[in-house]
Amino acid sequence: MNPSPVSTLEQPTLGLGMVGFSPEQRTTFASLIAHPRPGLPSWRLVSFWDADAWWVNGSRVSVLPDGNLRVTAGRPQERTLTLRLEEVHRPVAFSTPLGSSDFEAVCTFDPGSESAIHRVLLQFDRWLQPMLFKAALGALIIERGTTLRGSIYHVMRQATLLAVLDFRHGHAAVLPTASPLDLIGAHWDRRPPGAHDLPESFALCTPAQLVWTHARHTTRDLLPARYRTELIYYRHEPRVPMGWLRDSTLRVLSTLFTAPGDFRGLHERTEVPERALAEDLACLYYAGAVTTTPFKAAATVQALPCEPVSAPPVDEVDSTMGRSTLPPIDAERTAPARLYQNPRSETFS
Repeated sequence: MNPSPVSTLEQPTLGLGMVGFSPEQRTTFASLIAHPRPGLPSWRLVSFWDADAWWVNGSRVSVLPDGNLRVTAGRPQERTLTLRLEEVHRPVAFSTPLGSSDFEAVCTFDPGSESAIHRVLLQFDRWLQPMLFKAALGALIIERGTTLRGSIYHVMRQATLLAVLDFRHGHAAVLPTASPLDLIGAHWDRRPPGAHDLPESFALCTPAQLVWTHARHTTRDLLPARYRTELIYYRHEPRVPMGWLRDSTLRVLSTLFTAPGDFRGLHERTEVPERALAEDLACLYYAGAVTTTPFKAAATVQALPCEPVSAPPVDEVDSTMGRSTLPPIDAERTAPARLYQNPRSETFS
Protein backbone atom coordinates (compact mmCIF):
# COMPACT_ATOMS: atom_id res chain seq x y z
CA MET A 1 0.00 0.00 0.00
CA ASN A 2 1.41 3.39 -0.95
CA PRO A 3 1.71 6.19 1.62
CA SER A 4 -0.67 9.05 0.92
CA PRO A 5 0.78 11.96 -1.08
CA VAL A 6 1.97 15.01 0.83
CA SER A 7 0.13 18.32 0.42
CA THR A 8 2.31 20.69 2.47
CA LEU A 9 5.97 20.86 3.38
CA GLU A 10 7.70 22.24 6.45
CA GLN A 11 10.12 25.04 5.63
CA PRO A 12 13.56 24.29 7.10
CA THR A 13 15.74 26.69 9.05
CA LEU A 14 19.15 27.29 7.49
CA GLY A 15 22.25 28.49 9.30
CA LEU A 16 24.38 31.43 8.16
CA GLY A 17 27.95 31.85 9.38
CA MET A 18 29.83 35.14 9.19
CA VAL A 19 33.49 36.11 9.46
CA GLY A 20 35.24 39.46 9.43
CA PHE A 21 32.21 41.52 10.46
CA SER A 22 31.99 43.76 13.52
CA PRO A 23 29.59 42.93 16.36
CA GLU A 24 27.36 45.80 15.24
CA GLN A 25 27.22 44.50 11.68
CA ARG A 26 26.42 41.00 12.89
CA THR A 27 23.56 42.30 15.03
CA THR A 28 22.11 44.18 12.06
CA PHE A 29 22.48 41.18 9.74
CA ALA A 30 20.95 38.81 12.29
CA SER A 31 17.86 41.03 12.45
CA LEU A 32 17.56 41.31 8.67
CA ILE A 33 17.91 37.60 7.89
CA ALA A 34 15.33 36.76 10.58
CA HIS A 35 12.55 38.52 8.65
CA PRO A 36 9.78 36.05 7.68
CA ARG A 37 10.02 34.70 4.13
CA PRO A 38 6.66 33.05 3.39
CA GLY A 39 7.10 29.87 1.38
CA LEU A 40 10.89 30.02 1.69
CA PRO A 41 13.40 28.62 4.19
CA SER A 42 14.19 30.62 7.31
CA TRP A 43 17.72 31.80 8.03
CA ARG A 44 19.45 32.40 11.35
CA LEU A 45 22.93 33.34 12.46
CA VAL A 46 24.86 30.31 13.77
CA SER A 47 28.40 29.26 14.57
CA PHE A 48 30.66 29.68 11.55
CA TRP A 49 31.56 25.99 11.42
CA ASP A 50 27.98 24.76 11.79
CA ALA A 51 26.60 26.98 9.03
CA ASP A 52 25.06 25.95 5.71
CA ALA A 53 26.48 29.05 4.00
CA TRP A 54 28.99 31.79 4.75
CA TRP A 55 29.19 35.54 4.49
CA VAL A 56 32.72 36.94 4.39
CA ASN A 57 33.62 40.59 4.89
CA GLY A 58 35.25 41.29 1.53
CA SER A 59 37.04 44.40 2.80
CA ARG A 60 39.10 42.19 5.14
CA VAL A 61 40.22 39.77 2.42
CA SER A 62 43.74 39.56 1.04
CA VAL A 63 45.26 36.98 -1.32
CA LEU A 64 48.11 34.84 -0.02
CA PRO A 65 51.07 33.77 -2.23
CA ASP A 66 49.56 30.29 -2.61
CA GLY A 67 46.30 31.76 -3.95
CA ASN A 68 44.27 31.15 -0.82
CA LEU A 69 42.42 33.97 0.91
CA ARG A 70 43.21 35.52 4.26
CA VAL A 71 40.35 37.10 6.21
CA THR A 72 41.28 39.22 9.22
CA ALA A 73 39.10 39.12 12.30
CA GLY A 74 36.16 41.44 12.78
CA ARG A 75 35.57 40.73 16.50
CA PRO A 76 37.88 40.17 19.48
CA GLN A 77 36.95 36.47 19.78
CA GLU A 78 37.66 35.77 16.11
CA ARG A 79 40.99 34.78 14.63
CA THR A 80 42.41 35.25 11.19
CA LEU A 81 40.87 32.78 8.76
CA THR A 82 42.52 31.14 5.77
CA LEU A 83 39.95 30.32 3.10
CA ARG A 84 40.76 27.50 0.68
CA LEU A 85 37.84 28.05 -1.64
CA GLU A 86 38.37 24.89 -3.69
CA GLU A 87 37.88 22.86 -0.50
CA VAL A 88 34.85 24.75 0.81
CA HIS A 89 31.59 22.84 0.34
CA ARG A 90 29.25 25.68 1.26
CA PRO A 91 27.89 28.65 -0.68
CA VAL A 92 30.05 31.72 0.05
CA ALA A 93 29.23 35.39 -0.52
CA PHE A 94 31.59 38.35 -0.05
CA SER A 95 30.46 41.79 1.02
CA THR A 96 31.66 44.72 -1.05
CA PRO A 97 33.96 46.52 -1.43
CA LEU A 98 36.56 43.78 -1.82
CA GLY A 99 39.88 44.33 -0.12
CA SER A 100 41.78 42.84 -3.07
CA SER A 101 41.28 42.78 -6.82
CA ASP A 102 43.46 39.69 -7.17
CA PHE A 103 40.58 37.24 -6.89
CA GLU A 104 37.17 36.97 -8.50
CA ALA A 105 34.26 36.46 -6.13
CA VAL A 106 31.40 34.40 -7.59
CA CYS A 107 28.84 36.01 -5.28
CA THR A 108 28.97 39.49 -3.75
CA PHE A 109 26.50 41.76 -2.00
CA ASP A 110 26.26 45.31 -0.69
CA PRO A 111 26.09 44.99 3.11
CA GLY A 112 24.29 48.33 3.36
CA SER A 113 21.42 47.31 1.07
CA GLU A 114 18.55 45.32 2.57
CA SER A 115 17.36 44.29 -0.89
CA ALA A 116 20.85 43.05 -1.78
CA ILE A 117 20.97 41.01 1.41
CA HIS A 118 17.67 39.31 0.60
CA ARG A 119 18.81 38.68 -2.99
CA VAL A 120 21.91 36.84 -1.80
CA LEU A 121 19.76 34.70 0.51
CA LEU A 122 17.58 33.80 -2.49
CA GLN A 123 20.75 32.85 -4.37
CA PHE A 124 21.77 30.64 -1.47
CA ASP A 125 18.29 29.05 -1.52
CA ARG A 126 18.85 28.06 -5.15
CA TRP A 127 22.35 26.74 -4.55
CA LEU A 128 21.18 24.70 -1.57
CA GLN A 129 18.18 23.22 -3.42
CA PRO A 130 19.64 19.66 -3.49
CA MET A 131 20.11 19.77 0.27
CA LEU A 132 16.64 21.27 0.78
CA PHE A 133 15.13 18.43 -1.24
CA LYS A 134 16.92 15.88 0.91
CA ALA A 135 15.70 17.61 4.07
CA ALA A 136 12.11 17.54 2.82
CA LEU A 137 12.44 13.88 1.87
CA GLY A 138 13.94 13.11 5.27
CA ALA A 139 10.92 14.72 6.95
CA LEU A 140 8.60 12.42 5.01
CA ILE A 141 10.66 9.37 6.00
CA ILE A 142 10.26 10.30 9.66
CA GLU A 143 6.55 10.89 9.16
CA ARG A 144 6.05 7.43 7.68
CA GLY A 145 8.24 5.76 10.29
CA THR A 146 8.28 2.00 10.66
CA THR A 147 5.84 1.45 7.76
CA LEU A 148 8.85 1.83 5.45
CA ARG A 149 11.02 -0.74 7.20
CA GLY A 150 12.51 -3.42 4.95
CA SER A 151 10.89 -2.05 1.80
CA ILE A 152 11.96 -0.33 -1.40
CA TYR A 153 10.16 2.74 -2.70
CA HIS A 154 10.26 4.82 -5.85
CA VAL A 155 9.16 8.38 -5.13
CA MET A 156 7.36 9.58 -8.26
CA ARG A 157 5.68 12.74 -9.41
CA GLN A 158 3.67 11.95 -12.50
CA ALA A 159 6.19 10.18 -14.78
CA THR A 160 9.30 11.63 -13.12
CA LEU A 161 11.35 9.53 -10.71
CA LEU A 162 12.50 11.75 -7.85
CA ALA A 163 14.17 9.24 -5.53
CA VAL A 164 14.85 5.58 -4.89
CA LEU A 165 14.70 4.61 -1.21
CA ASP A 166 16.00 1.16 -0.32
CA PHE A 167 15.25 0.47 3.32
CA ARG A 168 16.29 -3.17 2.94
CA HIS A 169 19.94 -2.37 2.30
CA GLY A 170 20.19 1.21 3.61
CA HIS A 171 20.75 2.87 0.23
CA ALA A 172 19.12 5.82 -1.50
CA ALA A 173 19.52 8.05 -4.54
CA VAL A 174 17.86 11.34 -5.43
CA LEU A 175 17.36 13.28 -8.64
CA PRO A 176 19.99 16.07 -8.48
CA THR A 177 17.64 18.68 -9.95
CA ALA A 178 14.66 17.84 -7.75
CA SER A 179 13.04 20.59 -5.70
CA PRO A 180 11.15 20.25 -2.40
CA LEU A 181 8.04 21.43 -4.27
CA ASP A 182 8.26 18.30 -6.43
CA LEU A 183 7.29 16.26 -3.36
CA ILE A 184 3.88 17.93 -3.17
CA GLY A 185 1.55 15.43 -4.79
CA ALA A 186 4.31 12.85 -5.24
CA HIS A 187 3.48 9.16 -4.73
CA TRP A 188 5.59 6.52 -3.04
CA ASP A 189 5.40 3.31 -5.07
CA ARG A 190 6.42 0.21 -3.18
CA ARG A 191 8.64 -1.92 -5.35
CA PRO A 192 9.59 -5.63 -5.27
CA PRO A 193 12.85 -6.63 -3.49
CA GLY A 194 14.73 -6.88 -6.79
CA ALA A 195 14.02 -3.27 -7.78
CA HIS A 196 16.84 -1.81 -5.73
CA ASP A 197 19.08 -0.52 -8.53
CA LEU A 198 20.05 3.13 -8.12
CA PRO A 199 20.12 5.33 -11.25
CA GLU A 200 23.69 6.26 -12.20
CA SER A 201 22.75 9.89 -12.84
CA PHE A 202 21.25 10.30 -9.36
CA ALA A 203 23.05 11.59 -6.27
CA LEU A 204 23.79 8.68 -3.96
CA CYS A 205 23.07 8.90 -0.23
CA THR A 206 21.43 6.86 2.52
CA PRO A 207 18.08 7.09 4.33
CA ALA A 208 20.03 7.99 7.49
CA GLN A 209 21.61 10.96 5.72
CA LEU A 210 18.23 12.15 4.47
CA VAL A 211 16.72 12.03 7.95
CA TRP A 212 19.80 13.65 9.55
CA THR A 213 19.58 16.52 7.04
CA HIS A 214 15.99 17.17 8.08
CA ALA A 215 16.69 16.79 11.79
CA ARG A 216 19.51 19.33 11.61
CA HIS A 217 17.29 21.92 9.90
CA THR A 218 13.99 21.69 11.71
CA THR A 219 12.78 23.72 14.68
CA ARG A 220 10.65 20.78 15.87
CA ASP A 221 11.79 18.58 18.73
CA LEU A 222 12.37 15.18 17.11
CA LEU A 223 13.95 13.47 20.10
CA PRO A 224 11.79 10.52 21.25
CA ALA A 225 10.41 11.10 24.75
CA ARG A 226 12.20 8.09 26.24
CA TYR A 227 15.57 9.73 25.49
CA ARG A 228 14.79 12.38 28.11
CA THR A 229 14.19 9.87 30.91
CA GLU A 230 15.96 6.58 30.15
CA LEU A 231 19.62 5.64 30.06
CA ILE A 232 21.23 6.34 26.66
CA TYR A 233 23.91 4.06 25.23
CA TYR A 234 26.48 4.43 22.47
CA ARG A 235 25.65 1.99 19.64
CA HIS A 236 28.04 2.63 16.75
CA GLU A 237 29.39 5.43 14.56
CA PRO A 238 26.62 7.52 12.99
CA ARG A 239 25.84 6.54 9.40
CA VAL A 240 26.67 9.96 8.02
CA PRO A 241 29.93 11.59 6.87
CA MET A 242 32.05 12.51 9.85
CA GLY A 243 32.28 16.09 8.57
CA TRP A 244 28.57 16.49 9.35
CA LEU A 245 29.19 16.20 13.10
CA ARG A 246 29.44 19.51 14.90
CA ASP A 247 31.62 19.98 17.96
CA SER A 248 28.82 19.32 20.44
CA THR A 249 27.82 16.12 18.61
CA LEU A 250 31.37 14.81 18.88
CA ARG A 251 31.37 15.66 22.56
CA VAL A 252 28.14 13.74 23.16
CA LEU A 253 29.48 10.70 21.31
CA SER A 254 32.76 10.89 23.21
CA THR A 255 30.93 10.97 26.52
CA LEU A 256 28.58 8.10 25.66
CA PHE A 257 31.47 6.04 24.33
CA THR A 258 33.00 6.27 27.79
CA ALA A 259 29.82 5.43 29.70
CA PRO A 260 26.04 5.57 29.16
CA GLY A 261 24.02 8.33 30.76
CA ASP A 262 20.59 9.92 30.95
CA PHE A 263 19.71 13.28 29.40
CA ARG A 264 20.34 15.32 32.53
CA GLY A 265 23.59 13.52 33.20
CA LEU A 266 24.79 14.07 29.64
CA HIS A 267 23.97 17.75 29.91
CA GLU A 268 26.11 18.00 33.05
CA ARG A 269 28.97 15.85 31.72
CA THR A 270 29.21 17.49 28.30
CA GLU A 271 28.22 21.08 29.20
CA VAL A 272 26.24 21.15 25.97
CA PRO A 273 23.09 23.34 26.28
CA GLU A 274 19.91 21.28 26.61
CA ARG A 275 18.40 22.41 23.31
CA ALA A 276 21.59 21.62 21.39
CA LEU A 277 21.87 18.31 23.25
CA ALA A 278 18.35 17.35 22.19
CA GLU A 279 19.15 18.26 18.57
CA ASP A 280 22.37 16.23 18.64
CA LEU A 281 20.71 13.21 20.21
CA ALA A 282 17.86 13.35 17.68
CA CYS A 283 20.34 13.32 14.81
CA LEU A 284 22.32 10.49 16.39
CA TYR A 285 19.13 8.53 17.04
CA TYR A 286 18.07 8.67 13.40
CA ALA A 287 21.62 7.85 12.31
CA GLY A 288 21.51 4.70 14.45
CA ALA A 289 24.37 5.82 16.70
CA VAL A 290 22.58 5.79 20.07
CA THR A 291 19.97 3.62 21.74
CA THR A 292 18.03 3.23 24.98
CA THR A 293 17.94 -0.56 24.58
CA PRO A 294 20.87 -2.12 26.47
CA PHE A 295 21.28 -5.19 24.23
CA LYS A 296 21.64 -2.91 21.17
CA ALA A 297 24.50 -0.97 22.75
CA ALA A 298 28.11 -1.44 21.69
CA ALA A 299 29.49 -4.65 23.20
CA THR A 300 32.37 -2.91 24.96
CA VAL A 301 33.31 0.66 25.73
CA GLN A 302 37.02 1.24 26.05
CA ALA A 303 39.61 3.90 25.35
CA LEU A 304 41.03 3.58 21.87
CA PRO A 305 44.36 5.14 20.89
CA CYS A 306 44.18 7.80 18.22
CA GLU A 307 46.59 10.27 16.74
CA PRO A 308 46.08 13.76 18.19
CA VAL A 309 45.01 16.43 15.74
CA SER A 310 47.48 19.30 15.78
CA ALA A 311 45.91 22.65 16.53
CA PRO A 312 46.33 25.58 14.14
CA PRO A 313 48.43 28.55 15.29
CA VAL A 314 46.68 30.60 17.95
CA ASP A 315 46.33 33.59 15.64
CA GLU A 316 45.08 31.78 12.57
CA VAL A 317 42.37 29.26 11.68
CA ASP A 318 42.09 27.21 8.51
CA SER A 319 38.78 27.16 6.63
CA THR A 320 38.74 23.36 6.55
CA MET A 321 39.35 22.92 10.28
CA GLY A 322 36.79 23.82 12.91
CA ARG A 323 37.66 25.22 16.30
CA SER A 324 35.61 24.02 19.26
CA THR A 325 33.89 26.60 21.42
CA LEU A 326 33.23 24.02 24.15
CA PRO A 327 35.41 23.30 27.21
CA PRO A 328 38.12 20.67 26.54
CA ILE A 329 37.22 17.01 27.04
CA ASP A 330 38.84 15.33 30.05
CA ALA A 331 41.94 13.35 29.14
CA GLU A 332 40.29 10.09 30.23
CA ARG A 333 37.42 10.50 27.78
CA THR A 334 37.67 9.26 24.27
CA ALA A 335 35.57 8.40 21.22
CA PRO A 336 35.97 5.97 18.37
CA ALA A 337 39.23 6.93 16.68
CA ARG A 338 37.62 7.86 13.36
CA LEU A 339 35.45 10.47 15.04
CA TYR A 340 38.48 12.63 15.85
CA GLN A 341 39.68 12.70 12.27
CA ASN A 342 37.09 15.28 11.33
CA PRO A 343 38.51 17.84 8.86
CA ARG A 344 35.05 19.40 8.44
CA SER A 345 35.68 19.73 4.72
CA GLU A 346 32.54 17.78 3.80
CA THR A 347 29.69 19.85 5.14
CA PHE A 348 26.71 18.76 3.12
CA SER A 349 26.00 16.85 -0.05
